[in-house]
Amino acid sequence: MRTIKTWLATIALLLCSVSASAQNFEVNGIMYYVTSEQEVQVFDETEILSGDVVIPETVTYNGITYNVTSIGSSAFEGCSSLTALSIPNSVTEIGYSAFHGCSSMASVNIPTGVKSIHGQTFWGCSSLESIIIPFTVTSIDNYAFMGCSSLTSITIPKSVTEIRQFTFAGCTNLTSIIVESGNTKYDSRNNCNAIIETKTNTLIQGCSSTIIPS
Repeated sequence: MRTIKTWLATIALLLCSVSASAQNFEVNGIMYYVTSEQEVQVFDETEILSGDVVIPETVTYNGITYNVTSIGSSAFEGCSSLTALSIPNSVTEIGYSAFHGCSSMASVNIPTGVKSIHGQTFWGCSSLESIIIPFTVTSIDNYAFMGCSSLTSITIPKSVTEIRQFTFAGCTNLTSIIVESGNTKYDSRNNCNAIIETKTNTLIQGCSSTIIPS
């Protein structure tokens, strides 16, 4: 009887071990975490990558094909030799500090399914020269682009209704700020190169070429 109990306990332990190890896996240096039967997230244990990196729309592991739907918090943090990153349109969520400290990353695309740019997402991406915020984004969190000292221009789409504090702090070369026409919360009236909260006439963000309107 004791032998059968021991055998059953051993089987249960093995099953738990297999289940736990199946929750994450690595393909081409990128770590993925299984979030559902068909979806995975780029995990924060991804190794330090360099050069141009392409995140695939789908990834196959042990005969199962998963859709890549999100990038976890701090997933690429500290990848200082990463020069460019291509993100598939299947990704709808990018976590906090996802690219924090990617100081060599000159270009990255934000997929159109993303609704929020979380805090510190691009903090310290000092080589990032330009970025397109898609029309699906509704909020930009604290410190999102802090320290992006090579960023020269930014366009806020009309979908954005929340911009938190210090979003563009340290963007010392920013010379052009445009709020898309039709935005119900913010504007950049009279080509002022600034973000103004329309209802309160409050200057939210300026740059070196800002002309504060009357």
